[in-house]
Amino acid sequence: MIYSVDFVNMTEKLNPIAVSRYLLETGWEEILTKREYLRIFQYIDEGFYQVIIPYEKNLVDYKQAMYKAINEIAAKENRSLEQVMLYLLNPNTDILKIRLDKKEIESGNITFDDAIKMYENAKKLLAATALDIVHPNRYHQGRIDAAVNEFLLRCRFGQTEIGSYVISVVCPFAELDNNNQYQQLSIFSDEERCQKSFTRKVTKRLMKNISSVKQYIDNNKIDELVSNQLDDETISANFFEALNGLNLDSENVSVEFIAEWSPVAKNSDFKYNNVLLTHDYYEPIQNIIQRLKEETNKFTTIMGRVKKLESSPSVENRTTGKVTIVYLDENYKSKTLTAQLSKSDYDIAIKAHTTGQYVEIMGELIKTGKVLKILCHSFSIIE
Repeated sequence: MIYSVDFVNMTEKLNPIAVSRYLLETGWEEILTKREYLRIFQYIDEGFYQVIIPYEKNLVDYKQAMYKAINEIAAKENRSLEQVMLYLLNPNTDILKIRLDKKEIESGNITFDDAIKMYENAKKLLAATALDIVHPNRYHQGRIDAAVNEFLLRCRFGQTEIGSYVISVVCPFAELDNNNQYQQLSIFSDEERCQKSFTRKVTKRLMKNISSVKQYIDNNKIDELVSNQLDDETISANFFEALNGLNLDSENVSVEFIAEWSPVAKNSDFKYNNVLLTHDYYEPIQNIIQRLKEETNKFTTIMGRVKKLESSPSVENRTTGKVTIVYLDENYKSKTLTAQLSKSDYDIAIKAHTTGQYVEIMGELIKTGKVLKILCHSFSIIE
């Protein structure tokens, strides 16, 4: 190792409830004991493993006992102590790992430029995925809205791993309410709530996107990928830019994406847990980026104010909404147009109408008689 970590002292940060929950969910059997300050678990397969999880941190040997237990879990799972510690220190999170494999990093280090690309584009990849969920668009421009920004602020980079350079992105569970307000979940939130959380939607979508991109390129279906994007499956140009930014432009490089699902909300039914991209995918992805941006450049951008809102009076049943926008044309004459918005964009329109703020809408203009409509591809408040 090129650095020293005191894993014994680090065990004090582990939550014994989360560790026990993880053991039960991964097939360990609990052995009943009359001692209330600890729990005993066994796993019998090709070998025999037993761990004792202390529940009172004021015990004299608490840290040593927990350290021994984590070592036993690591031995059973054939993983390093660092990997297991990172996983269990963050029980209420999904962890996305991005492994860069290049000849130059066999000694366990990485150049400044490669490292900056990895960390910056890992964040951009998360941001693009979150925006694709909240505001599906071919290309995201302008400021990131508050909810997505709060989500990104709560994510962290975890311990790196030596060998092929691995960065770990730790994503705490959180959800967005009906008004897109961010709310952090605790370790005691039930499993179903965690599985339906905004965080899990982002991590699952990110892995699915990468797998889908690889499959489309492998099957020579780039045209289909560019043209047939639905709102619930949109992959923005921003996402593709972040993918290529992860050093795929270098020859003889591979980037592996690995998902480690939270021990308190396992995701065993999901098949996209590991996806590998190589330099061979760089040019096809560049082609996709160019085509998506070219399509976006054909759109018209209108800036104005919300004049009228029309939608279902029941918030629970509201899936779309119609908005009328008043704006000034090139001759500074007042004009109006209408647009059908998704629920998330309609919520933004409600806020803009309430506060009197200007909005920007981008899309394809359609004129039917005297009625001017726009097929919305992007909608935002001008701060």
